[in-house]
Amino acid sequence: MFGALVGRELRSHLLTYRFSLSAVLLFTLVVGSSLVLGFNYDRQLTAFGESKNAREQKLSESTDFRSLQWQGMQQEKPPNALSVFAVGLERELSRSVTISSRQPKLGRSKYSSPLYTLFPPPDLLYIVNIVGSLLAVLFAFNAISGDHEDGTLRLVMSNAVPRHVVLLSKWVGGYLALLVPFLGSVLAALLLTTTFTSFGLNRDQWTAFAAMLSVAALYLSVFFTLALAISVYTRRSSTSLVVNFLVWVLLVLAVPNVAPIVARAAVKIPSPGAIAGERDAIRTGAWSAMRGRDWRNMSREERDALREEVEQQIEEKTERLIDDYSRRLETQVAAGVALARISPSSSYVYATASLAGGGLEDYAGLRQYIDRYRVQYLDALETIEQDRQRQTEGIEDRQERDEIREAPVDPDDLPAFAPQRRPMGDILAANDIDLLVLVVLNGVFFLIAYVGFLKFDLVD
Repeated sequence: MFGALVGRELRSHLLTYRFSLSAVLLFTLVVGSSLVLGFNYDRQLTAFGESKNAREQKLSESTDFRSLQWQGMQQEKPPNALSVFAVGLERELSRSVTISSRQPKLGRSKYSSPLYTLFPPPDLLYIVNIVGSLLAVLFAFNAISGDHEDGTLRLVMSNAVPRHVVLLSKWVGGYLALLVPFLGSVLAALLLTTTFTSFGLNRDQWTAFAAMLSVAALYLSVFFTLALAISVYTRRSSTSLVVNFLVWVLLVLAVPNVAPIVARAAVKIPSPGAIAGERDAIRTGAWSAMRGRDWRNMSREERDALREEVEQQIEEKTERLIDDYSRRLETQVAAGVALARISPSSSYVYATASLAGGGLEDYAGLRQYIDRYRVQYLDALETIEQDRQRQTEGIEDRQERDEIREAPVDPDDLPAFAPQRRPMGDILAANDIDLLVLVVLNGVFFLIAYVGFLKFDLVD
């Protein structure tokens, strides 16, 4: 009996204009966005390769170690293939950074496009979050109320079928009908993007992509189950549609956008302009304190040592300033994330972006990696310089000494800039709250629907 009811429910959805229009809409959006972002990924790969070659060429011509230390070397994070389906914070993560003895400064990537910044194409994450959740509501808003209005529900219940079987068949049949156009569109997007672009995933990325689809399916089921529950309690399809739409607006549009505003009001942090002003004040104050020193009576070594001392003081004070700002910013972000998790939309976005490598943890991890790489970079430069000084010991020919000291730097002698993706276990552990929220909401909404359906009056 259960299988027959599921089949009936599935057929009733597949034969509707609602299903056909949903299939066309999802196919157009998912395939179109994937191809656009796939071609953008090709452009990123090309530009990244050219930029890498330019950096290596510049490095091979660099012989001034002070310049490499103070001016530094620009590095860039490679493009992320999963950004074709979930950009997340990739626009922030895909940045160039100047590695030097000074505090690293993140800058806009050379392969970033202002066109995609001004008119960003919707990725799969956005489509599922907005369009997918709305379609889930449209598939389920009249699941019970609609059958009650046309008398179908009374006819089904006349066969002495348990109510939980009827409700579960409604959920399974309708949810499967929703997944058909979604998964079909994703498969078509994968096929076409792989065929016409350089898009490709390694083993770990395929695992992450499968997890992204699982989270998307779980998220869609939340809104489908919620709409089913509302349909049980409203009794009229028109009323159910209005209530569902209001709830959808609240959960998908209102809460995720209001949460950051509340967090900014609750946790105050200085503006970037104020931070820049304080950094300038630190530098100005440090050098002003040195103006009373008699520089003319100092030897060159004494002046160099004093300059290094001042720069060290400036760097230490600046790092303390930045660390304090970072801690306050992290507190603000944590508050915003906690408030936003009231909505399943936020939990879905956080989990999916993290799986794609563009989550909040990835942003923080990139900054930590840059700090570690900076130490390795400076240590490597110091080692090279010391080795060349040892090579010139005992050589009296000045020209020969200069040739050794000023020889081009081999790129292989410097550590490679290669931020690594976090292990899948760490990603899932960092997003266990978001996954738990989606699972619990599914159970709670279905329980609410079940309790209401047990009390549903077929006569009214």
